[in-house]
Amino acid sequence: MSLLSKKQSFQIPSFTFQCGRTIPVQMGYETFGTLNEAKDNVILVVHYFSASSHCAGKYSEDDALPGFWDGLIGPGKAVDTEKYFVVCTDNLCNVGANNPMVITSGPKSINPETGKHYGLDFPVPEVLDVVNTQKALLESMGITHLKAIMGPSFGGMTSWQWAVAYPDWMDKIIPVIATPKLPVWGGFNPLQYGIRVAKLDPKWNGGDYYDKPEQPTESLHLALEMMNVAAFQAGYYERTYRREVEKDVACYESVLGEATYEKKLDSVVSLTEHLVDLNHWMYTCRMCLNFDVSRPYGGDLDKALSRIKAKVLAVPSVWDALHPASFVQWVVDRIIWLGGQAECYALDSDYGHMAGILQTHLFADKVKRFLQD
Repeated sequence: MSLLSKKQSFQIPSFTFQCGRTIPVQMGYETFGTLNEAKDNVILVVHYFSASSHCAGKYSEDDALPGFWDGLIGPGKAVDTEKYFVVCTDNLCNVGANNPMVITSGPKSINPETGKHYGLDFPVPEVLDVVNTQKALLESMGITHLKAIMGPSFGGMTSWQWAVAYPDWMDKIIPVIATPKLPVWGGFNPLQYGIRVAKLDPKWNGGDYYDKPEQPTESLHLALEMMNVAAFQAGYYERTYRREVEKDVACYESVLGEATYEKKLDSVVSLTEHLVDLNHWMYTCRMCLNFDVSRPYGGDLDKALSRIKAKVLAVPSVWDALHPASFVQWVVDRIIWLGGQAECYALDSDYGHMAGILQTHLFADKVKRFLQD
């Protein structure tokens, strides 16, 4: 029997963003396990760029797939829900705004002052804003301290942000495939390109497309493809998208023809494209592009890292182009030099960035030991 989960909703009637704007926001969340009487067995899990609070289990036994870190979270697993109370939220501007199982606030939300979609008038959030919505939820539950904060990619970035902004709030953090500021390469490819391709699509209409008969589906599709290609590495693609030479005819007859491996990527991306909102995608891209925990400290990363009191287990992937393992190791070395406690546990997989999401078996035992120490 699968671990069953239930989506819940949390409202913040008046939330002030780092940019100074104050509006009502909402967020979905899911919990796993039981909160103990002392409320000191809580682990916050933060989802990656295109995921949601559905980090484990299924909504029903009939669901085709479980949550994104189901291999890691559950009874008897590394994050043992018989021991820990796990909380996971839907981030602000969640890209899956068209998914009925996602509850979020973003450009698609209705502005109560105008009765229309916010569009590009929605405040530009920072990762710290995501942290502050999570903090508000936890405080509403009477939780004021966490056993650990963890997550892959955007979730790992958020773990770093939590540890710098609120160093007394947690014992440990486990940032997986994530750095405390976005590397420039990961900013250009695919995040900046995802924004620029949307702007080239006339159907995007400056972000005002919600009530239009034609939607900017082509630019959305391309943005999703670019993210997919950036997240994995060459060996994975050679195995998964093999050339089928005998079937490849159209691409030799016309420059507009597609090879079989191109068509396969198109079909894979199309499976979830209908759940994604382009403006939300762009906003999340911008949130990642802007991410740098040292910004409040004049760009001095040492000053930011010196604030961290939590024990750190950083889990990079050796072949990750978006958040390079060498940068993660450098950050760990700096934390140790600054007097903190940190270690690096690198994954060797040609899944690249996605190893931290799809191959939890590579680091589950390490996470289990780290949480028990």
